Amino acid sequence: MYHARFILLAFIGVATTLPAYASETAWVTSDRLNRRTCPDTSCGVVGQLFYREGVQIKEERGGWARITKYYDASCYLGKSEYVDAGNATCAPSNGISDGKLAEWVSLKYLAASRPADPAAGAEGTAKLIRYSDDFRTYEAAFVKATDELMASGRCSRNDFEEMGGWIKSTSNYRNAPVYFTYCGGSTISNRIYLDASNGRVFQ
Repeated sequence: MYHARFILLAFIGVATTLPAYASETAWVTSDRLNRRTCPDTSCGVVGQLFYREGVQIKEERGGWARITKYYDASCYLGKSEYVDAGNATCAPSNGISDGKLAEWVSLKYLAASRPADPAAGAEGTAKLIRYSDDFRTYEAAFVKATDELMASGRCSRNDFEEMGGWIKSTSNYRNAPVYFTYCGGSTISNRIYLDASNGRVFQ
């Protein structure tokens, strides 16, 4: 069910010289890369890309890459409803003209070649959850929580095989290292959270 999502996000790297744009694929080399409304750090953030995630470069400008086509910015009362951090003003200075925006990321954190998978060679429980978001940073915490959940009977091996690992919570815990998985079903009541900074498991 969620396995394909982890395969899609299973992308790492060391920055190299990027080719000319024309829709070239590039790869994220930082744990988080802000997607902004224009090529400047003062512009609004509409989301983030994960370590090793691939993007298509549509245009390059002053050390930035445009990775989407222009689309409706969903402006309401002069602000874009897509912006979830920073400047939300629907104005050309924020990259929003005629009610449309495109997403930009810093070229500094992109690489031309797909880097190696940090979970390559993983064994046992680590292999079971190898598609977890931020696997390279929190592998030990993920393995410990997974082993404890299976030992207690709260989760089964099949649950983790289906999920592929732990997913970063970007709603209630955007700025904290909190991840979730599903055990025994795919409803909210089956969601189990892990605070990877201290190992606390909760619902």
